[in-house]
Amino acid sequence: MLRNFLSIIVLILFLSACATPHKMLDGSPAYSPHQYNSADLMINWKSERLDKAIVIEGTATNTRDTYAYEALEFEITLLDINGKSIAKQLYNFTPIRFKGPESFKIAIPLENNMQIDKVKFNYRYGIDDTKISVSFVSAP
Repeated sequence: MLRNFLSIIVLILFLSACATPHKMLDGSPAYSPHQYNSADLMINWKSERLDKAIVIEGTATNTRDTYAYEALEFEITLLDINGKSIAKQLYNFTPIRFKGPESFKIAIPLENNMQIDKVKFNYRYGIDDTKISVSFVSAP
């Protein structure tokens, strides 16, 4: 009897884990098209290395039809091979009430010899009185 009860509890736990929303992180190589999906935002982008800058251009889409996000912003940090911050740039979306999809283009100045290993995205927004902050790391 106890064994059956424990089996049912384990089965319920496994089924509830399947219902948990998971982030889809990007596995693309550097400087190819990238995508990030979560329960609140979908971001598609491509990076381009220029002489004195890296340009990140893409689209952000609000995946929650019923909510308009307040003051969506990106903070993008370029990281070297050791995970050290090389450069950082903020980007604020307009309009203030973000429903998306909205395109963005961010140019981050660099010195010529800087080598970028990863790009860290941190996005922030508000819903009513709640402030949300999410970050993820990807290839450039």
